[in-house]
Amino acid sequence: MITLYILHAGITHPSPYFYNFCKELNSYHNYKYILNPNLPVCSPEDKGVIYFNRLKRFYDSNDMKTAKDFLNKIDGLKMKEWKIVWTLHNFFPIDRSITLVDEYVTKEFMKKCDLVFTLSECLKNNIKKYYGITAINHGMGFNLLDMDFNNNLVKKFKTDKFVFTFIGNIYEYKMLDYVIRNFNKLENCILIIAGKEPKNAHVNIERLVSTNNNIKFYNGFIGDDDWKNLSSITDCFINIYNLNFPAFKYGFFPSNFINIYNTGIQCISPKCKEIEEMMDKNQMIYYSFSDKEGLLNAMKYAMSRKYAKLDNNVNEKYNWSRVVSCFTKNCERLFYED
Repeated sequence: MITLYILHAGITHPSPYFYNFCKELNSYHNYKYILNPNLPVCSPEDKGVIYFNRLKRFYDSNDMKTAKDFLNKIDGLKMKEWKIVWTLHNFFPIDRSITLVDEYVTKEFMKKCDLVFTLSECLKNNIKKYYGITAINHGMGFNLLDMDFNNNLVKKFKTDKFVFTFIGNIYEYKMLDYVIRNFNKLENCILIIAGKEPKNAHVNIERLVSTNNNIKFYNGFIGDDDWKNLSSITDCFINIYNLNFPAFKYGFFPSNFINIYNTGIQCISPKCKEIEEMMDKNQMIYYSFSDKEGLLNAMKYAMSRKYAKLDNNVNEKYNWSRVVSCFTKNCERLFYED
């Protein structure tokens, strides 16, 4: 029996990643898992893996001493025969500035890991390029949250206008101010923005959406049924990222593209290798990030083209069974001889 100690952050709603990962892991009877936000303080009962996904809450990004204290704790846990495993989603925290402490922790922690997993070939290649570590791409599954987070959206929504939709957490790097500025130059269309603005995101989405009566804002976590309801009235998704965002310097994984892929609906995004790896090119309208008129022209093109929704098999491309199978097989090699 292998104990998997999962360091879950305990956010305001269940983590889709952990919810789906653990749901699949339940079928592996040689594993038992513990969900806890804190580092374990005792030795493993049997054979133990400490599974990291986010590092930022274990140290102060402006205090090197806290970083070294954290790394020393990792050394102590390894001496107690814990194995350290990390799935890297993004290299750095996306909700604050990168510091030299972040750079230091990322580099030194990765050296201490027994296994480093990631979600894409882009991230895997960049880990090797910038850190010299051979990571394993276990991929990502299609998130399902069969829980009561649906907000009964768009029940009475009717329009003969073209509908652009953004769904996701609202951060500055999603560039919604830029989306809205370009949307305001168009006629006979609606822009739906659906999602939650985290604390200290500095977007002020309520103010931004007040500039145009054709912008509809749904404030809250978007569950499975909400995605379906919003997709039923959407002609084109807009999902753009500030590719110059400092936290993306070594690449990133924009997970909400998995949900967009599932809809088969056309989507506008800046052209970059991270997104191209995730999406069917026939579903995408790409524009050059450096082109000031790129987004506006892409929106005009989306409104003018005839597009047939793709019939995508999302679980063929994004499958939790493959993710957990890859994860468990590699973890078992840490304990058992081939």
